[in-house]
This record gives sequence, C-alpha cells and structure tokens, in this order.
Amino acid sequence: LHSNLKTKAVVSTQSTGDCKVTQGMEDLSTKEKKCSGCEKEIDNAWVVALNEFWHHGCFKCSHCDREIDSKESFNTNLGKPVCMGCNNDHFRKKCKECGKPIAGTSLIYKDTSYHHSCVSCFICGEALKEGDHDKIRIVNGKDFKHVECTM
Repeated sequence: LHSNLKTKAVVSTQSTGDCKVTQGMEDLSTKEKKCSGCEKEIDNAWVVALNEFWHHGCFKCSHCDREIDSKESFNTNLGKPVCMGCNNDHFRKKCKECGKPIAGTSLIYKDTSYHHSCVSCFICGEALKEGDHDKIRIVNGKDFKHVECTM
C-alpha cells in the first residue's frame, strides 16, 4: 500500500467546550487549511471553532472585533463568533430594575423582564424566588405580590 498522504504529528492540542486550539500540523496535504477570518493559508497553529479553521489572531468577536481566546466561551450570532461580553450587552434581555443581562429564568410581564431577586412583594417586601411563578400575582398592572400576602 502506498499513500501520498503526508502527515505530521500534532505538537499540542487544547480543547474547551466551544473550540479547540491545535499547534502543529496534521494532514495538510489532504486538505489545505484556510483561515475563515482572512481566507489565507494556515501554516502551523490554528483554532478549530464552528467547524472552521482560524488563525489565532483572526478568531474574533464579530461584534466588537476583540480576539477570542481559546480558553473562553463564546456564542454565535448568524453563524459568527460573539464574545460573552457582547452577547450579554447586545443579545440578552435586560432586567428592567437593574439593567443587567438576564441569564436563566426571569419574570416577564408585558414584554418586560426582571431578575427574580430584583423584584419584591410590595406587601411583605420579600424578594420573589425562582420557581414561584404560580405564587406571584400582579396588582395595579405594575406591582408584584405573593398570592398569600393580603393588603
């Protein structure tokens, strides 16, 4: 058996949940690696993310243009990488009370979102808790209260 496949050993590979950084070369003769960022050939170090190859310096947030490190998580928007800072600032709902992004569950009333911890029962003053949706009522179209609290 003859093979014209020229393979070099991988020097090192680091992997996080979202991307893999490979330094070294492997199977370059089978498929030339072109950077998805600049479309130039990749020689000896690359990032594999979103099923594409990237130069380290070309794997950037599509929103702020900041280089995304191989060890940090990222999201995507329209198939392009978005750093977590831009994801929080531009793509997550914000709490009406504190203005911070909401991750996970939230209270939503009339297209307005709130962290549970940012909203209190207007009668007893206790913060509302996640999972208590069935125990919360809205009074006067704006005030949250526990069902068991009476005026």
